[in-house]
Amino acid sequence: MTDPERWTEWNLRRASVVRIYECGERMVVLSPEGDGHALAGDSAALAGAVLAFLEAPHTGAEVLAHVESLAGAPIERPAVIGELLGLLLRARALEAAPTAGLARPTRAAGPRVVLGLTGAAATMHAPALIQRLQARGFEVRTAVTDSALRFVRAEALEALTHAPVVSAIWPESQVLRVPHIELAQWADAVLVCPAAATTIARLAAGDHASVVAAIALATRAPVLVVPSMNPAMYAEAAVQRNLARLVEDGLHVAHPARALEIADPPATRTPMLGGAPPPEVVVQLLEAIVRERASATLSQAPRGAEGWDRLYRTHAAAELPWQREEADPDLLAALEHEGASGLAVLEVGAGLGALATAIAARGHTVVATDISAAALEQARARAPESRAIWLCDDITETRLRGRFDAAVDRACLHLLAGAEAERHAAAMARLIRPGGALIVKTLAEAAAGVTPYAREAIAALFAPAFALEREAASTLPGPTASPAARLFVLRRAGG
Repeated sequence: MTDPERWTEWNLRRASVVRIYECGERMVVLSPEGDGHALAGDSAALAGAVLAFLEAPHTGAEVLAHVESLAGAPIERPAVIGELLGLLLRARALEAAPTAGLARPTRAAGPRVVLGLTGAAATMHAPALIQRLQARGFEVRTAVTDSALRFVRAEALEALTHAPVVSAIWPESQVLRVPHIELAQWADAVLVCPAAATTIARLAAGDHASVVAAIALATRAPVLVVPSMNPAMYAEAAVQRNLARLVEDGLHVAHPARALEIADPPATRTPMLGGAPPPEVVVQLLEAIVRERASATLSQAPRGAEGWDRLYRTHAAAELPWQREEADPDLLAALEHEGASGLAVLEVGAGLGALATAIAARGHTVVATDISAAALEQARARAPESRAIWLCDDITETRLRGRFDAAVDRACLHLLAGAEAERHAAAMARLIRPGGALIVKTLAEAAAGVTPYAREAIAALFAPAFALEREAASTLPGPTASPAARLFVLRRAGG
């Protein structure tokens, strides 16, 4: 994209935000730095046509062909199109279009954040903050103090979040039975922004009288408090003591920004310390906190559906040690040994669906199950054309019926032990037809939350319904490492 001589090869689209205005026959294009370039007459009309065409991605050559079709004749000096594209690129009115096939997969379920709004004037910026959070993948719910509603309407918040605003611990409407507890448990993070001095004092004292304070105090998710107040208030010894107490209590407290004090007349306002940082900075802080908490949770596998849902909401695919964008070749080979296509296959612990998608693409009917609804939601989004059937199910308490020709378990069984592993084995005995295959891959070495299964343990666990047919050394590939694993193939008795 840097060689102006090759402008016909550029792949471009209109930027999401442009700094352009028109007046009469003039179009003025501004750069992010505020530098302007005025186009007039035919040049302005040409720029308008190019910008309209580049609502969808096109190459420079396609832009030239489009302009020539509008003109009804070849352009005498095609380089003028390249010059115009270069101008719009430098002004950031155009941007490079993503290469097809390399776009980041849609992430269906992102982290959940409760945004607590208080009586600080910066609450008027809440809609911009919500939109920024949503753009970064957060699912947002809002809770407000009574004084917050002086600066923003509940209808505006509800229009953005598609969820009711919670304004009281015991609301007349029973949408949430005990809203401060339900939202505290729902949240992956709580953001109190802006945090007025009164709310900060409530948090420091453990005062649950407002619903915002009650949620922030009751949650086990990380809490980010973003102070916003008059500089004199911020500097008060009592406020500073309260902020220090919040830090000691394990809450995250953002440093203030220099902002304009609206209590001063507009002509005399100068930036002073005490205001909330801009929305984009607040979101960056929150993302860092969520990532830090998420990294800590990877040290041991979560328990239960809620824990797995939270893990998949708060981690990108590349952060999951077991996640692989391609199916393991040895698992596919073991399944192909059972039949090239047409099998009824059960996958247990499907995660983000790479293996199930590959199995379905080979012509098998695959039911892909996982305990995490969030994982399956992402799996559907990552492979919208797949014929895999995605079902939320816990194999240790399965509700599945019917018989399968084969079942595949990649890295699920080794998270189970004792009675849970026995229920897993009993479910497989019921779900796999006589003569069918159970293909299991487990880690070869013990780790936090992992029970490695050797040959003898596997044979004993699944006997007498299954006989161990073969085993092989393997790996469990992930984004950055491929730890040693064992691949087992067991045969259902009675075939």
